[in-house]
Amino acid sequence: MNDNIAIRANGLSKCYRIYDHPRDRLIQAIWGRDRFGKPKLRYREFWALKDVSFKLARGQTLGVVGRNGSGKSTLLQLLCGTLLPTNGKVETKGRIGALLELGSGFNPEFSGLDNVYLNASLLGLSQTEIESQLDAILSFADIGDFVDQPVKTYSSGMAVRLAFAVQAHINPDLLVVDEALAVGDELFQKKCYAHLNQLKEQGTAVLLVTHSCPQIIQHCDQALLLHRGRMRMLNTPAKVTTTYQRLMNESDKGWDEYFEEYQAKERRNTCTSKSAQNQEQSNRKAWMDQKLVPKTTDIYQSKGGKIVDVWVTLKKGSTSKNDQVNHFEFGIDFSIHFEYEAQTALQNVAMACNLSGYDGQRISGQCHPKDAGLRVESQNTTIEQDSHWRTEFRFRGGFWPGIYFISGGLLSYQDGERSFIHRVIDIKAIRILDTHLMHRIGACSLGTEDATVVYLTGRDPD
Repeated sequence: MNDNIAIRANGLSKCYRIYDHPRDRLIQAIWGRDRFGKPKLRYREFWALKDVSFKLARGQTLGVVGRNGSGKSTLLQLLCGTLLPTNGKVETKGRIGALLELGSGFNPEFSGLDNVYLNASLLGLSQTEIESQLDAILSFADIGDFVDQPVKTYSSGMAVRLAFAVQAHINPDLLVVDEALAVGDELFQKKCYAHLNQLKEQGTAVLLVTHSCPQIIQHCDQALLLHRGRMRMLNTPAKVTTTYQRLMNESDKGWDEYFEEYQAKERRNTCTSKSAQNQEQSNRKAWMDQKLVPKTTDIYQSKGGKIVDVWVTLKKGSTSKNDQVNHFEFGIDFSIHFEYEAQTALQNVAMACNLSGYDGQRISGQCHPKDAGLRVESQNTTIEQDSHWRTEFRFRGGFWPGIYFISGGLLSYQDGERSFIHRVIDIKAIRILDTHLMHRIGACSLGTEDATVVYLTGRDPD
């Protein structure tokens, strides 16, 4: 194997035998035939992983994404040698450090310090090497006097701190991390990723499994997409994460149909002009996924009027539901359209909407008229009975990548008091796609253009 390659997987597959009854396992092992003496299988085959091939160079990071049950953890266990493949093979060079599960390799009855020695010894370090790294390991874990207590008394965060500290300080040639960092707090995660970057600079290859697309974008050089044990895509982090976000809510049939179409397009692209390819690429920047539906929707009782429908468009001036989307890239301006109806005549009406994050925090919102209820002479809107109307709220594309939930209200102001005619909470969801590196500062991006720098002394840089 090339000296620059840390790991290579070729046709890697893992099959499990599923038995309907424990006795079938015994009969299969002893006899394996029917009553007429003909071979008979008493199990079903389940392929947790099938025909996965890739290679990872030293100093590079490969991100692995996929839904639960896609085969990510099975792949990592095969790469680390804790599982034997049914087919295919794995070639590795050097020492492998692996954090496959919380507290991986720890004995819960032993103290943290004892586990450091035990774990490092199992990974091939001598007593002298362990002692030379001990201070760095304990300082990185930062669990204080708990290092002398049994691991079974640790919180999940403390256990992962110590486990990562050991794995990261054995100078591995390949470090495998499987979602373990998700239990750590933000400060510890930042510390871990900073250390991963140091290891990469020293030539360590990193294989990272995470559900976080921003982490894949920021830390990985390549990404691999798995679904039901099959490798669906091996490409740049931006392309893989965009595809994953698009298919996250799709059925297995939807995945198959998408990749059949994707492969057909790839073949056609070799024969099409550059302009056609650019058009095809632009069409993938936004789409509508009917399965992206909030699970926290709450619709209040109507009091004379109601919100009939809500949708999002990107085309300026478009109000057509045929143009609606709920997936689009960061930085693209968008409009939220509300459709209403009035069962009775409505006085002093205002229409409002807001967008909140997954934690419920409201990021932004609008009200029309803007001064509704703020002053006695504020603009008043009167709606006749049986009227239907629409309101378009326009937003700049400054929402950071992630999922946002749309809520809205039809309000009335009387003598300075506000009351809801109708209200909907988390009625629709949109996903802003994370397709490139960016500095995330604050709750959203309000900047309009690059900053201007004026040098008061010295020469301006070229």
